[in-house]
Amino acid sequence: MNEKQPRVAVLDDDADLCKLLRFLLEKEYEVVMADSGAHLRHLVDEGAVDVIVLDIGLPDDDGISIAQKIRTTSSIPLVFLSGYSSEEMIVKGLNIGGDDYVTKPLQPEVLLARVRNALRRAEQQPTQPMANITFGDVTFEVRDQRLTNADGRSVKLTEMEALILSALAHAENQTLSREEMFRRIYGRDWDLLNRGLEVHLSHLRRKMTEVSGLENLIVGLRGVGYRLNVVPVKAQDPV
Repeated sequence: MNEKQPRVAVLDDDADLCKLLRFLLEKEYEVVMADSGAHLRHLVDEGAVDVIVLDIGLPDDDGISIAQKIRTTSSIPLVFLSGYSSEEMIVKGLNIGGDDYVTKPLQPEVLLARVRNALRRAEQQPTQPMANITFGDVTFEVRDQRLTNADGRSVKLTEMEALILSALAHAENQTLSREEMFRRIYGRDWDLLNRGLEVHLSHLRRKMTEVSGLENLIVGLRGVGYRLNVVPVKAQDPV
């Protein structure tokens, strides 16, 4: 018996592109075409889909607003579609928890690869509690993807921010090259035109400063890569 195919929900206002997207994705997935943001959110709330492909530039309820609403209740993998001129919107999308993005005009194999990688990252999330990691007075609660300081103040990380912090923490104060970090986070070779890693790093730095009160906890070395500017300590496994 064949394993059940993952279900992809697609929302785009271009009828011709929707036909192409269905044709491409049906090679590997079961495809559900959403006809509105409300329909897409209903599919997610019902647990009816496993990954989303969402156009940013929708004419009515734009993709960013739809994604924001989805992220209040779900961490479902989400790949944005965007025109080349929408870099600002792409950055907003990544900031609110988008996993990745594909630019238009569409490159079929690129889209399939991004969807595969988004699903793979979700499947590789640990099912058992993992040891927390401390950075001075701040604890990285790995299972809950949350930073908490000694006074109890905390901030929630997105999945991508948590992946970046985990990679840096397990590097044990060694510098990770941008190329290596990109492979660990996105599961593919470095894409020179993809600014997603920098966007997620910037957001993570802000959150770490917000909780710790300290600046520059993640150091970027030009032409080399990134490292933590504090020694991480593995704490006891959560109960």
